[in-house]
Amino acid sequence: MSAEGVEKALYDLNVDRRAREAFTEEPGRFAARYRLTEDELALLTGRDVRGLAARGANPMLVWGFWLMLAPDGERGTPAYLARMRGDTPRLHATKGDD
Repeated sequence: MSAEGVEKALYDLNVDRRAREAFTEEPGRFAARYRLTEDELALLTGRDVRGLAARGANPMLVWGFWLMLAPDGERGTPAYLARMRGDTPRLHATKGDD
């Protein structure tokens, strides 16, 4: 994992409202500004928190990413923990994923 690129993207999504809006509108376009491998891009745009954590991303950044950008109805710690345990399937690609 190119931790620098992934963690920079996660950090920006945690602290910058405009970054979150850009990600929500076009995740692939947002992620293109970071140095990510294809696998990392898929994890980020797919909101795969379990995969991001398994590859060494900072757990607090991953958790914040989930709390800010989880799909409606799935925000919150219980849904996040279920994802981390693998109790729920990975999200499908969303609008703007390339």
